[in-house]
Amino acid sequence: MVKGIGDDCAVISIGGAEHLLVTTDLLVERVHFFMNWASPEVIGAKALTANLSDIAACGGIPRDAFVSLAIPETIDLEWLDGLYRGMADIARTFDVNLLGGDTTSSKSDFAINIAVTGLVPVDEVLFRHTARANDIIVLTGPTGESGAGLDILLGSSAMTHNMARSLVASHLEPRAHVREGRLLARSHACTAAIDVSDGLSSDLRHICRDSGVGAVVHESQLPIGEMLSQAARAIGKDPLEWVLNGGEDYVLLAAVEPGLIEDLQNQFEAEGRDLFPIGKFVASPGMELVRIDGSRQDLTPHGWDHFRSQ
Repeated sequence: MVKGIGDDCAVISIGGAEHLLVTTDLLVERVHFFMNWASPEVIGAKALTANLSDIAACGGIPRDAFVSLAIPETIDLEWLDGLYRGMADIARTFDVNLLGGDTTSSKSDFAINIAVTGLVPVDEVLFRHTARANDIIVLTGPTGESGAGLDILLGSSAMTHNMARSLVASHLEPRAHVREGRLLARSHACTAAIDVSDGLSSDLRHICRDSGVGAVVHESQLPIGEMLSQAARAIGKDPLEWVLNGGEDYVLLAAVEPGLIEDLQNQFEAEGRDLFPIGKFVASPGMELVRIDGSRQDLTPHGWDHFRSQ
């Protein structure tokens, strides 16, 4: 065992040039989603995407998936067929094999658990605990749109139809940044990484805590899309609340050696991918947000907590 509990994947030595990656996620109806939010195809696709994102965060290539279901009597075979169609579409995109699993009955809610394996070259695996002071903090995509979409689905934010549809799609149909994870890993410029599932502030704290560093994030460098800005203006909300704390974006948050950041950005651009520097890791503990006006404030994590009353 190279790395067990505490990272996006378990990293297991199997001899030779590659490590085995193993990850698993459990999604439960009424905790992670509601049945009336989306088609079974969309629910299945997102469930598999969440697991592939963990493989991406370790710089790996996903290989095999095993699916277990707890099925209440209210779900019929047609719905389950749709669920597997959604997973199969994502599996084909990333050349992943769906290799079975287990099924059981449920007395109440539907639950889906997926375990995914992957491979990563021994000298390219990315961890959470290896960021260093002065490393540049980067994102492989914007954050916040998924959180805004969740607010809309929960009925707490009313917006125009087109705006709402776009943001809801960001929440229900995320993309796993597997290609970006491989670019980071192959570059040898990246020192640590995590996927943004709990929220930018919370996942940044995970890297800081595990690596024994602090962080300074600049508001002016955060990628905030125009759709998210418009949505925030429409309801009188600070978009930073979504950007920092929204969760389920499934972009990658990483640490990059400062002398190699420019070359890495060029590599991402050549591949048609985004890489956004948003701050740097520092030796002193704690996290700070530098506002556009130059003022500084503590960056307190307020992302997803699995055991907090939501």
